[in-house]
Amino acid sequence: MNKTIAVIGGTGPMGTGLAYRWALAGYTLVIGSRVGARAEKSAAELLERVPGVKVTGRENSIAVAKADIVVLTVPYKHHQSTLETVREAVQGKIFVDATVPLRPPKVGRVQLPESGCAAIEAQQLLGDGVNVVAAFQNVSAHILNSDHPIDCDILISGNKVAARDIVLKLVQAAGMRGWHVGPLENSAAAEALTSVLIQINKKYKYPGAGIRITSGSASSTHDSYAPDRVEMFALKGLPLVEPYQDLSELIAQALKANNITLMDDDVVVVAQKVISKAEGRVVSLADVIPSDESIRRGRETDKDPALVQLILDESNEILRQENGVIIVEHKLGFVMANAGIDQSNASTGQAVLLPKNPDASAERLASELGKLSGRRLGVIVIDSIGRAWRNGTVGHALGVSGLKPVIDLRGTLDLFDRPMQVSEVGLADEIAAAASSLMGQGNEAKPVVIVRGFTAISDNQASVQTLLRNKSLDLFR
Repeated sequence: MNKTIAVIGGTGPMGTGLAYRWALAGYTLVIGSRVGARAEKSAAELLERVPGVKVTGRENSIAVAKADIVVLTVPYKHHQSTLETVREAVQGKIFVDATVPLRPPKVGRVQLPESGCAAIEAQQLLGDGVNVVAAFQNVSAHILNSDHPIDCDILISGNKVAARDIVLKLVQAAGMRGWHVGPLENSAAAEALTSVLIQINKKYKYPGAGIRITSGSASSTHDSYAPDRVEMFALKGLPLVEPYQDLSELIAQALKANNITLMDDDVVVVAQKVISKAEGRVVSLADVIPSDESIRRGRETDKDPALVQLILDESNEILRQENGVIIVEHKLGFVMANAGIDQSNASTGQAVLLPKNPDASAERLASELGKLSGRRLGVIVIDSIGRAWRNGTVGHALGVSGLKPVIDLRGTLDLFDRPMQVSEVGLADEIAAAASSLMGQGNEAKPVVIVRGFTAISDNQASVQTLLRNKSLDLFR
């Protein structure tokens, strides 16, 4: 952390973004520019954004002289002239070149120089006394300058492993993952890739596409149901669902708009409310005739008698009631508040009931999406439900298709080869809770989440009923 970093070109978007990330990490910084006054202004702006950061602004050659590590972030048209300016001051230091040989206006076309790449040009001009390392070519300046986490991996090339290791720490300090990719010549791949990413940004309206390195397989530890890595994608842009709309077609359109292609074993997690709306499970309270019991319970709980009547109609048993809430056993077997009937995100005067058969809803959606995508899919229909002894609602599975809701680990061995006696994992509920955290509960409008990584949990006979504890064993009744 005691290293001082000079960011040459630190007044431009890329330079200010990297400087901001390293300022947050506590590094000492020197902003370099061809014009010292511009560097001083940029340093002052960074200090205002990150109070307490150690930062100064200097003309390029002075900035390099004050630093242990130098990072070059200038446009390619200034690459050679800047290298010549700092050549003497940078001797004996690590020089990180983030330059990409873009030649406007055709920045979406790969145009590598005769030497092979910009990093090799830098090494040739600076000489063997400088450890040139290439990095940061594929991360968006827009993303670096934001306050959001960065979902982008960085390729690090250089001729000395020790120098690459130091740059790897800078990558991690900036909030990204870095990968050693070999000698400096391999920078050509990263530099060329930037033009490809520009094309992706243009085509798909991304603010800054990046890259991520994967293992190529969704491996599981010891072939367990539990994968080593899971990805979740919330679908944006799904319109408000109207009664009897084709939900599978709406989801397919949203997948295309989000540039997501379904894969085998993906789990499509869908909020109950959009299922209910698509199945016409929306009731106008004005059409409900309250009974004497619903009027009485409405008075006792300060709830609309028409809404209470719907709760009674959807329930097997009233378990408890307090002001504002009625705890019931739903006809589907779920113990929940107000029979799962909800008025949020519904038109005024309307209430949304649970699907009549959530397992069948999940099976139907899995079949329809499977036909559209050609993939083997799991589907979970979820709702947010409160829990005994805990505050806060959490996503729970109401219906499942294509995956095991419960993983029975009884008889399997623990780390010490002892058979487990009672362990059963409510996997569908765990996935539901994770997906619900992406959906949100307000106006986020993300009722569908794709969960990827579970490859050993398929079950063609799945039913959510396996998650429901027998009433005789329910100690909370």
